[in-house]
Amino acid sequence: MAGQGARFGHRFKPFLTVSGSTFIEAAVAPFRDFASEIERLVFVYLDAQERDFSVRSKLLEYFPDIPFETVHLANPTRGPAETISAAVKMIGASGPAMICDCDHSLDVAPLFDDFRKQDAEAVIPVWPLNPDEIKSWSVARVDSGIVRSIAEKSVPEHGAGVPMGVIGCYGFKAIESVAARADNLRATNFSDVIQQMLEEQLPVRAATITRATFFGDPERLARAELSA
Repeated sequence: MAGQGARFGHRFKPFLTVSGSTFIEAAVAPFRDFASEIERLVFVYLDAQERDFSVRSKLLEYFPDIPFETVHLANPTRGPAETISAAVKMIGASGPAMICDCDHSLDVAPLFDDFRKQDAEAVIPVWPLNPDEIKSWSVARVDSGIVRSIAEKSVPEHGAGVPMGVIGCYGFKAIESVAARADNLRATNFSDVIQQMLEEQLPVRAATITRATFFGDPERLARAELSA
């Protein structure tokens, strides 16, 4: 939740609405069916956002039935990998974790199915790629459910498999290791961290998602509203 909302005129994106729900409510909704498998829910955002938008009190209104924690970062980051690295250190998180953006809502059952197997360093949800939208995606080459390579906003040049769009909702076997990798790489995006895992020949699974709604920019939000 720590993004700057530039594509929406710098409004606080998690509290914008899609089909009658806030973005953050829509993003969290699919996880409710898996509450028994979730030890802790953490929202990460900026000190300035708390001050300007009373974020925690709003979250208590939106999620009165879900225990959660909040992490406030003092300064904006360069991207999601840096955001999560800072948050992980602040709360001392370790072990398995899922890291998800607030601007989409997807059927997470395939993600949980693969995550439960505990045989991969990471599990990433993938989506059929529209060639006209490559600049809006991380792109992975996927072969028999395994990620072979990944790149940011371009099709990876190397590796076998079909190019697929990567949805920003990652499952990691050891979040403390991911935070350390992000720090060492000075990574902006998780694709940098995942590419390093692949270079080390660590297994990364791809969970194919068949139902999802995207609302991360005004055009996608308009399409989501039309299809609701």
